[in-house]
Amino acid sequence: MKEIIIGKTGISKDLFWGYVGLIIFMLGATIETSWFSSYLTNIGFQVKLASLLFSGYGLFVAFFSWISSFLVNRFSEKKVMMGSMLISFLSTVILVLGLSSNHALLIFLGYMLRGAVYPLFAYAFLVMVTLQTPASNLGKGTSWFWLCFNLGMTILGPVFASRLLQYFQVNSLFLLGNFFVLLGGTCSLFCCPGGQRIASTHSIVNEMQEGIRILKRQPRLFLGLVVKAINNIGQFGFVIMMPIFLLQHSFSLVQWSSAWALCYIVNSFAGIIFGSLGDKYGWQKIVTLFSGTITGFSCLLLAIVTNYFPGNYLLLVFSFIIFAVGIAAFGPLSALIPSMVPDKKVIAISVLNLGSGLSNLCGPILITLLFQQYGGNVTLIVFALLYFFASFLSIFLKESGQNLQEKISSN
Repeated sequence: MKEIIIGKTGISKDLFWGYVGLIIFMLGATIETSWFSSYLTNIGFQVKLASLLFSGYGLFVAFFSWISSFLVNRFSEKKVMMGSMLISFLSTVILVLGLSSNHALLIFLGYMLRGAVYPLFAYAFLVMVTLQTPASNLGKGTSWFWLCFNLGMTILGPVFASRLLQYFQVNSLFLLGNFFVLLGGTCSLFCCPGGQRIASTHSIVNEMQEGIRILKRQPRLFLGLVVKAINNIGQFGFVIMMPIFLLQHSFSLVQWSSAWALCYIVNSFAGIIFGSLGDKYGWQKIVTLFSGTITGFSCLLLAIVTNYFPGNYLLLVFSFIIFAVGIAAFGPLSALIPSMVPDKKVIAISVLNLGSGLSNLCGPILITLLFQQYGGNVTLIVFALLYFFASFLSIFLKESGQNLQEKISSN
């Protein structure tokens, strides 16, 4: 069965169990994302305080997404992944103590620290994928990474959590999440080989400085950072806005949650298709033609459906499916950005990871600034314009001649 899956997907056979472990790890590390905000408000947290907590979480996600590659360069992929597991256990202990005593400071400390967990593990594994996958299959390899990433975070996680909340208390659910972290982490760490690179002798600070300098020397990398930051603002912004906005237009929470789950099921498989198309026709072409253009259109379509067809579930699902397809077309960025500077792939991946983390931070910030002040329609229009802008910027993202030659040779 393993050989059949590897043959069909094109992923590296050495990393097969790493992908499986990533799914399980992400399920455990993000098991609370679909319900924790409502739980906090139910136990007395003000909405503004809860928003501040999630902004702090997003800040930690952005920072550790950025430095994960530098840490890998210094300590190796597996040591960083193991470190993320230790941080998960520490943050859970602090968070459970805070929730048990209703101590706001401990809750803040524990949950913000939790923001370091999945970026360190997942993006260290992404470095492993990028370095061990041939250039001819890199689009497929990274698209399967994002499928496993989303499968744990946005598909299986919410489904499991909604069922488990019926049988477990909140503290027990966080502890159960740590069991999945341990299970998935162990699978990835011990069932697939790490890279055979010699760790960098430079300090983390020097690596971070080099990461900033490369953005100055390679302006196109900075554009790639902006495009990647725009990529998932919808994913992290809509989960805050849509439960409120859709209820104002005759939709129910059940309709919203089911449409959102279906959206990311479609997204996962569309990502595989776009990854394969990117390997065949060029990663930059796929991102430019399909990513922001489709996603921007879907945002405008959502505004039309909610205002002119309130309560129409089929049109809502259709709009979210279009959104999912557009988001999937950003997938080849994970292969494109490292290919722009093939001699400094790890640092380039840090740019990619920083963009992913900034999505987690900027999505909620944009919702806070726009939705509360101007409403959902204006917010969707701004999101659409940002997505169109991302496709325009993608025109200037080019692979290096060296990497193109490697792909041609591989084929």
